[in-house]
Amino acid sequence: MSAPLLTTGKAAELCSVMPDTVLKWIKKGQLAATRTAGGHYRIDKEHLLPFLPETGQTDAEQAVSACPSRPGGVRPLRCWEYMSETLRDECKDCVAYLVHASWCFELMKVVHGSGISKHLCPGPCQDCPYYRLVHGLPTNVLIVSRDETLIQAIARHSNGCLACRFARHGYDASAIISVFRPALVIVGERVAAGETGLVKALANDPRAYGVRVLLGVRNGPKPPIPPDSGIAGSIDIPFTCEQLAAWTGHLPVEPLPAEEPPSDPVPPPAQKGGRRPKSPGVTGTSKSA
Repeated sequence: MSAPLLTTGKAAELCSVMPDTVLKWIKKGQLAATRTAGGHYRIDKEHLLPFLPETGQTDAEQAVSACPSRPGGVRPLRCWEYMSETLRDECKDCVAYLVHASWCFELMKVVHGSGISKHLCPGPCQDCPYYRLVHGLPTNVLIVSRDETLIQAIARHSNGCLACRFARHGYDASAIISVFRPALVIVGERVAAGETGLVKALANDPRAYGVRVLLGVRNGPKPPIPPDSGIAGSIDIPFTCEQLAAWTGHLPVEPLPAEEPPSDPVPPPAQKGGRRPKSPGVTGTSKSA
């Protein structure tokens, strides 16, 4: 009897990545999969073996190593790959995409009027999740939950890799997004159940383009996630800052090279045949009597 096929959710769990990453592998032809009569993908575990993380790695290392963007290796993602599951029409005419620039924000500085339209990039580059990850800046995370114990635990143990904001309901979340562009939003299942349409609204908010939305689940099996719900995956509550860092850092980007510290100035070589410097405190010479 053949082994049962895996759902994209189970494959993502085994690889320590989000389900939309597994879908990306399938759509790019990197991971073989079959489709059910209902249109859902199913994966043979043997085909998943090259994507499984090696043992002995941390959660974050596993997430990065398990996300190859091409067969046989890991290639850093460009902005249009990092920010969207599929290539948007707005990206196709962008110079950054046409020349496959590593860093769109650097191209803008080098070439004035370079043709980067930024139709999908609200606000300055410094707020973009891709820009912040490339520069090693803290990743912005918004947690929408009424679980005060969880909120206090995350606020108390937050690390330097994350910048977390908290909202108790959808109205607060929308107000925060207007001044704080998150790369990841976690919505508690109670909030999601009480505010129908909140998750999809957050996932499609033009002020937070590229955001991933996770459903926070406590004490129970993870619910099935409809493909058009706007939810990228789910995470167990309580979760830690380290788990969030693994989720936010699982997509590989090319970091900026570290700047070399300035070297100590080298004193100029002594000139030959010049005047001999005077000794300190000596203002002149005296003749011997």
